[in-house]
Amino acid sequence: MFQRLTFVATFLAAISCHTLLTPASFLSAAETRPNIVFAFADDWGKYASAYAELEPGGISDLVSTPHFDRVASEGVLFRNAFVNAPSCTPCRSSLLSGQFFWRTGRGAILQGARWDLAIPSYPLLLRDAGYHIGHTYKVWSPGSPANAPYGAAKYAYNRRGSRFNGFSQRVSAAQDIAAGKQALLEEVRGNFQDFLTARTAGQPFCYWFGPTNCHRKWIAGSGKKLWGIDPDGLQGKLPEFLPDVPVVREDVADYLGEVQAFDAGLGVLLAELERIGELDNTLVVVSGDHGIPGFPRGKCNLYDFGTAVPLAIRWPKKIPAGRVLEDFVCLPDLAPT
Repeated sequence: MFQRLTFVATFLAAISCHTLLTPASFLSAAETRPNIVFAFADDWGKYASAYAELEPGGISDLVSTPHFDRVASEGVLFRNAFVNAPSCTPCRSSLLSGQFFWRTGRGAILQGARWDLAIPSYPLLLRDAGYHIGHTYKVWSPGSPANAPYGAAKYAYNRRGSRFNGFSQRVSAAQDIAAGKQALLEEVRGNFQDFLTARTAGQPFCYWFGPTNCHRKWIAGSGKKLWGIDPDGLQGKLPEFLPDVPVVREDVADYLGEVQAFDAGLGVLLAELERIGELDNTLVVVSGDHGIPGFPRGKCNLYDFGTAVPLAIRWPKKIPAGRVLEDFVCLPDLAPT
């Protein structure tokens, strides 16, 4: 399963009308190998403005995700992407290994997780294939050692800080909201630049961007205060199993504010890739590890509300732009492909 060392083989079969290239052709020379940037948000369910255009009348109507939408419009948007375990550690153990979470043993439990180093993980396989690898914020943890499937702290790039993980908490406390936002986005930029600077010239890279700001607890009222998301705009748009009352609408609006913050961080990564001339040679994959936390049928529940996630992929050299796929896909398939 792990002889294919890029994300693309399975997806190209589904989304391209061209002949499927063999793995050997992807890896025949370093200059032909794509970079990989995986932006993976904690607790981000299937909410993005790109989905609102296709499925109006729901929660996504109120969120604005221009950078996710760009990846989708310049690549492919998946309408039926799911995780096999709607909880962070088991989901991530599957994603990193390409195996069912129960096969990863203690690597899949939420508390006291321990990674079995005998289990292959795609980042370390890419490293062995000559890639410069690195991660910022969360990959697999909680677990011991933290983020072991991605080489643990050896490949962490957090020198500029991890304040972005508490986005609404920090910006809400700032005297100047715009300046508070910009400071956190500069943290994202600096961590990514540190990663890029550390690579050998011409070396392909694989980077994981994993902020946890969409994970509770966000600041009550921050969706409206920081992003102008009016909770009353959600009236009539919540799933029928949620009470359509002010306190619930405000909570969802605050969550959507964190989604927009993640999207802003994604925009920083795309801008940096453009600045160094690597965007079109980079496979950009954007998704989340499960649905909204703290609501019935959401996180840790095997309903669509808990297992459906956003997924968009951009790689203009191989993936035609503007595709929307109805095919059902499961995130653990990313690792072996």
